[in-house]
Amino acid sequence: MKKIERFLSSDYYIAFTMLITVIAWSFYKETPPYLFNYYNSIGIIVLVSLVALSLMLFKNTLYTIPPILGILIVVNKSNMDLSTATQGGFIYYAFSIFVLGLVIYMIRFRPKLKIGIFFIGFLAIALSYVMPLLFIPFDVTNIPTSLIAFLYLILYVLFSSTAKSNLNYLFKILLFLNLAFTAQVFIYLYRGYLQNPDLEFYYRIFSGWNRNLGWANINDMCFYIGLTFPGYIYFIFKRPKTYLIWFLMIFPIAAVILSKSRGGMLGFAVLVILSLLFFALKGNKKHLTHGLVFLVILAVLSYIGREIYYIWWDYFKQTWSSDIDEFSTFRITIYKVGLRNFLEYPIFGAGWASLQKEFPGSRLFMYHSTLVQSLAAMGIFGFVALLVHYFQVFKYMLRNITLEKYLFLIGYLASQAHGLIDNVQYAVPYSIMIVIILAVFETSDMKTSFEELHNKFHLLKD
Repeated sequence: MKKIERFLSSDYYIAFTMLITVIAWSFYKETPPYLFNYYNSIGIIVLVSLVALSLMLFKNTLYTIPPILGILIVVNKSNMDLSTATQGGFIYYAFSIFVLGLVIYMIRFRPKLKIGIFFIGFLAIALSYVMPLLFIPFDVTNIPTSLIAFLYLILYVLFSSTAKSNLNYLFKILLFLNLAFTAQVFIYLYRGYLQNPDLEFYYRIFSGWNRNLGWANINDMCFYIGLTFPGYIYFIFKRPKTYLIWFLMIFPIAAVILSKSRGGMLGFAVLVILSLLFFALKGNKKHLTHGLVFLVILAVLSYIGREIYYIWWDYFKQTWSSDIDEFSTFRITIYKVGLRNFLEYPIFGAGWASLQKEFPGSRLFMYHSTLVQSLAAMGIFGFVALLVHYFQVFKYMLRNITLEKYLFLIGYLASQAHGLIDNVQYAVPYSIMIVIILAVFETSDMKTSFEELHNKFHLLKD
């Protein structure tokens, strides 16, 4: 048991779960007669089995986090709707495996559930999801989407009550998760490259096989890369002599540039600015020296591949329009619909399927803005609930601030900046990631591995 737990605590376990995730996701073609991707199904069952085994064997639920995060991003089917996952019946097997593990965990370890630091915010958001159901015309589509926030609340209570956390483990997860995101983007680009042999090299890279990566589109991928990017910075500070982490950091930066995501560039610009400021203000001479070398190498690589920037600029000019609505991919139209729905249901909102009625299709649409989404779908109550959540997050992170809290805020602010023009805050994978990250921060035995001397962070001596 001790050997198993040492493995679950190691880098190898986290890397193993992310490898399963990427491999299962990489089979993007449909596999008849299954409407849901067969390889995704196998990947999810393997990851759920890891979750269940961890629950059965160990009281500490920390080890369930890597496979849970893998489950969120393993799906590779575009235009999913509520019936997609039930087509092959695999979802029932996966759910049964998870429930079995959870039931055995509850019987064996009898955990005492508690109300954590962030409980009020998550409870307010959960209530804001369901309150519209009491005031809008009945629509069965609203029910599962409205109940999802109670899953976030349950996960938060579970992890904040049962995880014996470790911030070093959390940042390992963020690092490997970022590598998984980056790998998905490069696989996406590589397939586009293969499918367009007649194009010039750089145009082949940009061509892409589809703008949708299954569980997310390319814009979403950029803010997930931004949220998890501080994992690199953490280990640069923890291992100041390393060159490997600096080298790995080139790939997510390249992934965002090659994504051609305008919204992604906005959030990533915030990330870069905050990261540079952090290195300048809190880094020691070794960090600054390595950082300068990294920037020089990045500049050289950018010059060698400068054609990429020319293509990117041409794309930007082609998509530019004096019509802001057209330039923003008709976000202004969506925002107007959101404002109209808010004015019709100002207190509790028009519900989670309100935009679907305006733009019917096979997948659930959102309002492409955290502010508009909260007001249109959940009204003033939902907006206040969001403010309560934000207040609790920033109050905790800014009190007795540590290097780890600084880094969380860098990724969090960058992703929230992206949320001004895209669906970030209320995306299911993002919400679950935030629940898990906050629960780990709250329950970590050691709040920091660094000390601040003369306004610079240094690793604590063992």
